[in-house]
Amino acid sequence: MNGGGEGAGVLRDETGFFAALADLAKEVKSRDDFVVVHHYDADGLTSGAITIKALEREGKKVKSVCLKQIYRENVAEIKGLGKNYLFVDFGSGQLDYLIDEFGDSFFILDHHQQAQLSVEQELKLARMNCRQINPHLFGINGGTEISGAGVAIFFALALNPNNSDLSALAIVGAVGDMQDSRGKLEGMNRKIIDVAVGAGLLETKIDLRLFGRISRPLVSFLTFSSTPVLPKLTAFEDNCRLFLQQNGIPLQDPFTNAWLSYEDLTPEQKRTLSSALIMHLSSFDVPEWKIQELVGEIYTLKKEKEKSPLRDAKEFATMLNACGRHARPEVGLAVCMGDRNVDSEYGSALALMAEHRAALAKGIQFIHEHGIEERKSFYFFDAGSEIQDSLVGIIAGMLYGSVIQENKPIIALARNEDGTVKASGRGTSYLVRRGLNIGGALKEISSEMQGVEGGGHYIAAGAKINADKLDEFLDRLEKKFAQQIGEK
Repeated sequence: MNGGGEGAGVLRDETGFFAALADLAKEVKSRDDFVVVHHYDADGLTSGAITIKALEREGKKVKSVCLKQIYRENVAEIKGLGKNYLFVDFGSGQLDYLIDEFGDSFFILDHHQQAQLSVEQELKLARMNCRQINPHLFGINGGTEISGAGVAIFFALALNPNNSDLSALAIVGAVGDMQDSRGKLEGMNRKIIDVAVGAGLLETKIDLRLFGRISRPLVSFLTFSSTPVLPKLTAFEDNCRLFLQQNGIPLQDPFTNAWLSYEDLTPEQKRTLSSALIMHLSSFDVPEWKIQELVGEIYTLKKEKEKSPLRDAKEFATMLNACGRHARPEVGLAVCMGDRNVDSEYGSALALMAEHRAALAKGIQFIHEHGIEERKSFYFFDAGSEIQDSLVGIIAGMLYGSVIQENKPIIALARNEDGTVKASGRGTSYLVRRGLNIGGALKEISSEMQGVEGGGHYIAAGAKINADKLDEFLDRLEKKFAQQIGEK
């Protein structure tokens, strides 16, 4: 179980995947005093909550720590919290030093590409019994068909089938990880949907997929659209109001004057709005694949209140991303653990979500004002300190089909608080089919030069770079991408 990749080159073995989970569950049951180390985005927060709850239900002592990424300097902090360590939604990319630092006391539930290991480390990992559960090791694509939260829920179910009540959280994690980018969740995610639907937690249907269909007034529904970006509408509130009025879409309830959301519209009004948006995108020559992002499968969490943003998986995931990327991951974790008090962490999460959407709109405006730079094999922009380091990757992905073409990946740069440079890479499924592997390129560069730590998926990945190494990093990355996608 020690290879890596996006599932390519390894025979698909779902039976082996579930057998390994059962072995891991058995080993975990024999231990106590756990530290759950999880990522800070929507997938990381949901996978962390699932794992924490599952362990607590087994009567285990559990502490948790949320990180942007696992760096070597985090090791001492983690070790001080407990005796056994469960890394969820990351860990595979840091195996090279986790093996040396944590010995036989750590476990991994991850879906990212694995770090390159030395022969000695490979042998050491082989001697450890079931230390890592990663779908790539079983020929299952961790970039498109199962998220970190998906691995976590299958682990939780291996501990106890009654943990099926946590399955809706795994769907939120998968949506937050953009695994529905082809219009619906696929692969192993369908098994999780079946569990959640069977438990009465989830409903699926085909509809408009823009953010805010349940909780946002219609003008905000369009103003804050990011997947896809709506030219001359996203970030332009007055234009959105005029667009809706011109297409005969009411903004308020005629009897109560309450602002209407997309879910408040009649079926005919929904069809009118959907058609108008498709025509609008076509008029700006937005590629067909980008227009197709408008409509697809949506996921409703039936146990959440009807007007709550938590009722829609995309809105729930956006709230969690807002918490993590605005340095309040503990707020998002509390919501995942069940907090619904507007006077407590849930209220803070609502405020952070509003701040998040406004920051994204501001980021798009920054790009329109400053433009995009271009190298032979990738686009890039350097936001300096103008855009938060935690947001540049999201903004980069929003630019396809509206600001940049699909022919190259894009690298977004920003400054971390410690003075290092954050690099976030984004691509498309088309580029991956041509050979793009952003995470692989970043892992290779990390092993080739000092001052760079990075990795991730084929389609999305990130790195931390010492500022004095940035030019060399970009030069190496240009060559890596050129080799991958066949540019000469």
